[in-house]
Amino acid sequence: MIVVGVDGTEVSQKALEWAVNEGRVRHTPVHVVHAWRFDPMTDLLPREQIKEDSAGLLAREIAGLADSEHVSYSSVQGDAARVLHEVSEGEDMLVLGSHRRNSVGELLFGSVSRECLRYATVPVVVVPAGS
Repeated sequence: MIVVGVDGTEVSQKALEWAVNEGRVRHTPVHVVHAWRFDPMTDLLPREQIKEDSAGLLAREIAGLADSEHVSYSSVQGDAARVLHEVSEGEDMLVLGSHRRNSVGELLFGSVSRECLRYATVPVVVVPAGS
């Protein structure tokens, strides 16, 4: 199975599209993951509202995918890097989007991508912004 992390950004949509296309080529299902955090001391919204918002984000991300019958998804509370590491353990690959490039156009990794690249036990594909 191909695991892809999404966060509602255009970059994560590109990563999702890449993962679905790769799943089609490999005849492999795709599992879409959105990790969300809740801190009762600082979050103004109730936990259930944050959970519902995460589920809505996932529904929007996968809406209109041509191969949606081969796509599953989950909304998981926790640190994004930790959640993606745990969900992708033992799977075929992990797919992430990269948000930034530096002034000379080199790919920069955000903290989630960096942590996933550091600790993943499966191949990690980072889809750059603008691809």
